[in-house]
Amino acid sequence: MIARSARPASQRLVLIVGMALYGLLALGATGCSNERLIGWTVTRKLDDYLDFTSAQKKAARARVDETLVVVRQQELPHWINLLREVRKEMHDGLTPEQLERLDRRYRQRLDAGVDLLVPRLSPLLAELSDAQRKHFVARMREDLAEDYEDLALPPDERRKQSEKKALKALERFVGDLSGAQEARVREMVRTLPDERPTMHRLAEARIARLDAFLAKKPPASAVETELRAMWAERDEGLGDPAARRAWQQKALIDVYRMLDAEQRAHAEQFITDRISMLRRFAES
Repeated sequence: MIARSARPASQRLVLIVGMALYGLLALGATGCSNERLIGWTVTRKLDDYLDFTSAQKKAARARVDETLVVVRQQELPHWINLLREVRKEMHDGLTPEQLERLDRRYRQRLDAGVDLLVPRLSPLLAELSDAQRKHFVARMREDLAEDYEDLALPPDERRKQSEKKALKALERFVGDLSGAQEARVREMVRTLPDERPTMHRLAEARIARLDAFLAKKPPASAVETELRAMWAERDEGLGDPAARRAWQQKALIDVYRMLDAEQRAHAEQFITDRISMLRRFAES
């Protein structure tokens, strides 16, 4: 799952959905099992993007609290089971076929999260005033500029940054890498086509699309339809999705095969810790 940690920038267009789902999962993964605190935190994050009125904030908090219950009861058990399966396959010996199956389940869970959250959150976007819409779009563009500030760097410097980020993410998961392993990871990153300029251009276009759509004051049902369409189209413009997944899966298998026993044990413990934290939240 390491290569999946950096999702395509087009998913920013379903920011409300992703922020809610991953906010809940991330807060649970930190060991926070206080539902009131999590509800307050998620509502505050939404407010940061949507600039609620006091009445909207109260309504949003009610939606967040209701969604928390559903996510905790219906979604977290699936994510916990998926993490358990990832841990088992890593312990027993991960194969390309197993990774393909795990990746398919992962994408199914993302789709399930969208199905759960879009109907609950679309009304928030449908109720935005022009000023709130402009605030929301500006916040997304601020995030986009921050995420892609490396595009101003020379190509060699950008490549080095990509290598550094990949190494940092991997070491967090498996522990320290040997010099040979670091060299192998750097080589793998260098073979990946540089899609970031394209991703940035597509994200800018889709933010503009969302801005124009919301400016028409569509009803919640239309917002829901648009968000679902944006989710379905999130990888368009980046080449063949199947080919990209195949490359990612091959890279993950190559990384897995180069790990020693201690590093695999470190990764299994990393997953175990997340399972324990999510269980505490799910069972609270």
